[in-house]
Amino acid sequence: MLLRTSETTYGRFLADAETFWPMQVLPPDPQAVMVVEALHCDVRVVLRNLTLANAIRRLVPATLLVLVGADPVWPDAWRMSYDTERATGFARAFGADEIVDLHSLVEERLAGGDTKPGDVPADVLDDIVVATHCRLQRIPFITDEVRDSDAYAHAQARAAVYSRFYDEIVHGDRRVVAVVSSHVDYDQWGLLVESAMRGGVPVMHTQQTGALKTYAWFPETGGANQSFRSRLTPQVGEFFEQRIWSRRDDLRPAAERVAWRARTNLGRPSWWRAGADADVELHNPVERRQVRAHAARRFGFDPDKPVVVAFNHCVSDALGTNQEIFPSLADWFSATAAYARTETRVNWLFLDHPSQDRYDESGFFDALASEHAGVPHMVFDRSTALSKSVQWSLADLGLTVRGSVSNEMPAYGIPVLMAGWSEWSACGLAEVATDPEDYWARLRRAVAALLAGESLITAEQVERARLWLWLYRSGTDVVSGLVPAWDTWPPEHLLRAVQVYMRQVETDDEPLFAAVERMWTNRLPLLTRSALAAGTVVPEGTEPVTAPAPHARTEATLPSVALPAPVQPSTSMFSATIHPATRKATQQ
Repeated sequence: MLLRTSETTYGRFLADAETFWPMQVLPPDPQAVMVVEALHCDVRVVLRNLTLANAIRRLVPATLLVLVGADPVWPDAWRMSYDTERATGFARAFGADEIVDLHSLVEERLAGGDTKPGDVPADVLDDIVVATHCRLQRIPFITDEVRDSDAYAHAQARAAVYSRFYDEIVHGDRRVVAVVSSHVDYDQWGLLVESAMRGGVPVMHTQQTGALKTYAWFPETGGANQSFRSRLTPQVGEFFEQRIWSRRDDLRPAAERVAWRARTNLGRPSWWRAGADADVELHNPVERRQVRAHAARRFGFDPDKPVVVAFNHCVSDALGTNQEIFPSLADWFSATAAYARTETRVNWLFLDHPSQDRYDESGFFDALASEHAGVPHMVFDRSTALSKSVQWSLADLGLTVRGSVSNEMPAYGIPVLMAGWSEWSACGLAEVATDPEDYWARLRRAVAALLAGESLITAEQVERARLWLWLYRSGTDVVSGLVPAWDTWPPEHLLRAVQVYMRQVETDDEPLFAAVERMWTNRLPLLTRSALAAGTVVPEGTEPVTAPAPHARTEATLPSVALPAPVQPSTSMFSATIHPATRKATQQ
């Protein structure tokens, strides 16, 4: 765990935490256990996990089992360091009854040849090994050569050990109350989550942005034979429909305010992009047209043609952990580029990911750019070389698999087509393709509509996207002195802030505890700052939203939602009809 502080600051924090937390939680039940991972290098991640776990232990008595230690390859991938001794001290300060050095345990079992896997299905285990190896090697997919390598065989053996050990915990003599994890993907986290879900154990997934943000899965909410993310997507969609969209009239002023503020830091999650180049400085369609004309000349685009922007992903990031309709993120990007080469009626801009170098050492993006070099209607460029103002002025349609542009761009009137699921895919913000054939059909229709001057986005989609912005940035961001905002840094400042709060502030009506109790008691898929009760007005003819029946992990379906009539949100920043031909047709 990265915790570069003075011994004085570290010691004082531990002393105050050891005094504070025993007064907050119920006396532990020796027959129940709360499992928390402290495997991440960043102390902010560990702080969130342990604080959430203890908030739940205020409601359910349980001993606290904390996993520490790190396979050296993970700190290397993050370009950070991990200190097992300090992670252990941190866990003890939060009341850990048992601490397991996971890395040492796995190495011991590997050395003894004990590599029999747990009960995880073979295809799920293989998917997790593929995703882990791609991430650690920073490659977009597994070739036959990689699969036959010693390194891959070692990754398979490690995954088998993880899966069996986690099954031993979940199916042991004690009842597991919940699993709290900062990740739900990859071997050391994903296999813990898989064991928990197969055992009917609630899973809490904390987020690395904002204050305390958490997604949750409870066994009674269903989703058999699916990954955590695939189970989450329809449940978040149902929550959004019932508790956000149904109250849109009440929430609209707040959503409009957040949409305005979000223009200046659209880089969230915070590690992707921040600073001045993340600002969208446009205030109205006139300014957008002016910047658009300049940007089109810069790239040699025909300014009278629409522009389709394809946003590359971190091509090794969490592969296959939600519904995706192409074999890999790289396959989607390559196939879209091949299609774009033949579709000359529009301009195409292909952008890499802002953190591309941290996730890809294969040269995938540069190789694809070279393959299509010299094609006049196609441009490949670094996303960090363009301001958000330029990017969003050019885009008449955005393409992604699951990227955050699919909730950001619609909020400002720019349509997006998705080739996979994110947690917001069932909220009605963007078009979501169900399979490759559907993706190509939707893309062809979108291009035809742009050329015909037709709008690709409705006022309702714009409002839904702005409501999602509000939900993500405000409604589900629980502010508490126990978990300072992510940007509270360096560690000296972070620990001092939490220490002062623990020492000076009484926990009566503590918002974090109230939020966790609300989520836990009501079995909600996410932590919320307030109750967010469902609206009481149901438009005539609207059917209630229900989650889809359980389905195979490879099937891509979203819940069917009957929508009320569209309402017109504010268009103070962007018109909902972007392309000049579209705007002209609308004005006529």
